[in-house]
Amino acid sequence: MFQAWRKLIRAYLISFAASLAVGYVLIEWFSLEPQKLLELSVSRLTVAGAVFQKALGLGLDMGLVLFVWNFLGALATLSFIYTASWIDPRNITRLPRSLRKALAGKGRMKMLQFLPGCRNIEAEPVRRVYVWLMVPLLGILLLGAECGLIVSAAARMSGSFLMGIMSLVPHGIIEIPAITLAGAVTFSGHLLVKEAAGQHRPENHLAEHVFDSIETLRKNLPIRTIVLAVMLGLLVAGLIEAHITGKIMGYFDPAPV
Repeated sequence: MFQAWRKLIRAYLISFAASLAVGYVLIEWFSLEPQKLLELSVSRLTVAGAVFQKALGLGLDMGLVLFVWNFLGALATLSFIYTASWIDPRNITRLPRSLRKALAGKGRMKMLQFLPGCRNIEAEPVRRVYVWLMVPLLGILLLGAECGLIVSAAARMSGSFLMGIMSLVPHGIIEIPAITLAGAVTFSGHLLVKEAAGQHRPENHLAEHVFDSIETLRKNLPIRTIVLAVMLGLLVAGLIEAHITGKIMGYFDPAPV
């Protein structure tokens, strides 16, 4: 679990650094307008923006709105460890049957071979659950890329790299560990599958071993404690983002008063 958490945080930092450099190149070398880059980097959050505006119209505290939004996303990421059993061929007759049949199909999904590590896994159910439990990694890479572009755009628009960083750090230093902690629950299952796939076992035995190991892992994880920790972290991060980050940026604003 700790290894998975550490790997997700590292993946975020690498993705953030890479996209920060890309943002700088796009602005400085290719003359992309910082405002345009900012719009592109937050385009995925269009739906969230509409929800936030409606919540503000109802008089809700923005910090609490941010908390609820991020917490629901964290729970969705964490839930993949529970739904991994849908891919187990032994459970294909259980409800929801149609979804289980779609996820636990026997035919090889050729698209999966392009993802890291999939080419070496022969057992199709193992390949599918391997990718299913990889979702937190893919999500955190996307989040890191978006944050890097946002900071590069904000730094150029404000004329200060410090201002760009401070638009993220006050709440991000709590928010990112909390989000990756939720993701580590699922991603620890991915690491387990990766390790098991390297063992020499017959395909049927490998699949049974993998799904039994995932179930054992899920039962042994302190889920309640993790959820409470994530909830507390995201609540604090949401309140900081809504009420403190802007004030800190104002303090570091290099513009003359």
